[in-house]
Amino acid sequence: MDDDLSMTSLLRRIDAICRDAFGAAGYDPASGEVRLSDRPDLADFQCSGLLRVAKQHKLNPQIAADAVMGHLADNDLFTVEFARPGFLNFTVSDASLIAQVARALDDPEAFLQRNENPQRFLLDYGGPNLAKEMHVGHLRSCIVGQALKTVLSFAGHHTISDVHLGDWGLQMGQLISQIADERPQLLQGEGTLAMADLQEWYPRASARSKDDTAFRERARSATAMLQAGKPEYVALWQKVVETSNASLQRDYGRLGVSFDQWYGESRYQAALDGLVARLVEEGKAEPSDGAIVVHLPEAEKLPPLILRNSNGGYGYGATDLATIEDRIEQDHPDIILYVVDARQKMHFRQVFGAADQCGILGDTQAEHIPFGTVNGTDGKPFKTRAGGVMRLHDLLETMNRAARDRLEAAGSVPTEDHAVVAEDIAVAAIKFGELSHDRESNYVFDIDQFLQFEGKTGPYIQYSCVRVRTLLENAAKDGLQPGAPTIMGTGGRELVLCLDEFSAQLNRTIEARKPSFLANHVYKLANRTNSFYQANRVLSEGVAPAAAASHLALLRVAMQQIELCLRLLGINVPKAM
Repeated sequence: MDDDLSMTSLLRRIDAICRDAFGAAGYDPASGEVRLSDRPDLADFQCSGLLRVAKQHKLNPQIAADAVMGHLADNDLFTVEFARPGFLNFTVSDASLIAQVARALDDPEAFLQRNENPQRFLLDYGGPNLAKEMHVGHLRSCIVGQALKTVLSFAGHHTISDVHLGDWGLQMGQLISQIADERPQLLQGEGTLAMADLQEWYPRASARSKDDTAFRERARSATAMLQAGKPEYVALWQKVVETSNASLQRDYGRLGVSFDQWYGESRYQAALDGLVARLVEEGKAEPSDGAIVVHLPEAEKLPPLILRNSNGGYGYGATDLATIEDRIEQDHPDIILYVVDARQKMHFRQVFGAADQCGILGDTQAEHIPFGTVNGTDGKPFKTRAGGVMRLHDLLETMNRAARDRLEAAGSVPTEDHAVVAEDIAVAAIKFGELSHDRESNYVFDIDQFLQFEGKTGPYIQYSCVRVRTLLENAAKDGLQPGAPTIMGTGGRELVLCLDEFSAQLNRTIEARKPSFLANHVYKLANRTNSFYQANRVLSEGVAPAAAASHLALLRVAMQQIELCLRLLGINVPKAM
C-alpha cells in the first residue's frame, strides 16, 4: 500500500488493500472495488467483486473468497468476512476510527483525497439579460454554477467562470428606440439612467415591438446602427451595461456569487461574419432556404443549427459557436460547463454537435448542466402574490425580514448582530433549499420551511455548527480542551464513518456535476453530530476529563467538516443563532 494512503479516507485505504489482494490472488484488481455497505448493520464497507470473479473463472465464490482473504489477513485496520452469495464485508476497528479522528483533529481536510489529474474547467452560469433585474428563475444557474466552481477549485482543478450576459441583439435596438421616445436627451449624453427606468422601458419596448410594425422596423434599424458603431447608440448602450451590471452585482454579491469574466454576447459579434464565411468556405455550413445552417448527422435526429437566418441576422447558434471558439483560444479549457435551464437541452445538443463537426471543439469537452424549475407551494412556477415573477432582490429582502423576525422572537442573538446574522440565515435558507435538491428535478420554494431551524434546511445545519462551537467555547472556559481521542462514545462510530464519506461525496459531486451530493452529506453529518452531542455529555457532573476531552475532539472534527462543506456550498456560519 502507498504511504500516502495512510493520510486519506478509510474507504480509499481499504479499497486499495482489497484491490491489491484480488491482484495477488490472480484476479482482476478492479474487481476488488470497495464501497459503502448497503447494510450498515452488518458491515461498514463491502466488495461484490467475488461474484464477477467466480463467473469469469468458473469458481465457487467461496473458493475465490478464500484466495482473496488469504491476502487480507493480519490487518489491524479492519476485519473481513465472506457473506453469500459473494460479498466481502469489512468492519473497521475502533482503533482505526480513533486514529482517523486524531489525524483530522487539527486538519479538517484529512479525510480528503486530492485530485491527482487537475483539469481546466470553464463554467458558464448566470446568463441574465441587460436592462432587466434578476428574478427567482435565475437562482438555479448562479447557485449551482458557483457551488460547482468552488468545489472544483477546492478539489485542485483550475476554474474560470463567465456570466455570459445577454447584452446584444434586437432587444437592445428595441430599448434604444423606446428611450428615444421616453427620454431623448439620454441619446445626447445628458441625464442619468436608473435601473427603475430600464425596468419600466424594457417590457414596454418588447410589447410595442410585437404590436407596432413601425416601431419594430425602427428597432431593427437601431439594432443595425448599434452594431455598425453609431456613436450615440454605443454610448447609450454602455450606460445600459453599467446600470444593469450594478444591479446584477448587488444581487449576485448578496448570494456570494462571483465571476472571473463579465463577458456578454456583444464580445463575439465582430467575429460572426468571418466565422460563418469560413465554415461555408470549408463546406461545414451551407445555404438552406436563404439561411446558412450546419446540418447534423441524421442519426442524431436533430434539426440543423441555424447560423444566419434568411433576413441576414445572426442567431444564438452562430454566437454560441463564436463563444466556444473564443474561449478555447483564450482560456484553453479541457471542459466547458454550461449551467443552463433544461429547456435548452436540444439547443446545446445542436451547438455542441456543430462545434465538434466543424472542428471548433478539438479536444475540449462541452457539457450542458441542465436544471429544472423553481415552483411555489402551489406547484406552479414561483411568483409574487400579485402573480408576477418575483425579483431576486425582493426574495432576498423577504427572506432577510423573515430571518430577523425569527431572531427577534428567539432573543438569543444581540440586537446589534441581527442584520449580519439574518443575512447569513436568509442566504443559507435559499442556497441549501436549492442545493439539497437534485438539480435536474423541479422543486418547491417554501419560504417558511426553508427558514426552519429543524429539519433538512440550511439554518438547521448552521445551528448544528454554532451549537458545537458554543460547547467548545464553554468547555474552554471550564479548562477543558479537545484532547487525544481515546473512546468512541455512543454514536461515535457512526459519526466517524460519516466523516469518512466526505471525499467520496465530493468526488460524486464533481463526477455528476451535482452539488446535491455534498449538500445531502452535510445534512447527514449534522444529524450524526447532533445525535453524538446529545448522547455524550461533556460538561455534566461526573464526566471524566479524559472522556470529555475525547468527545470534544470528535465534535471539533465534525464541526470543522460541517463548516468546510457549508463553505464549499457558499454558506456562512453565524457567530450565534
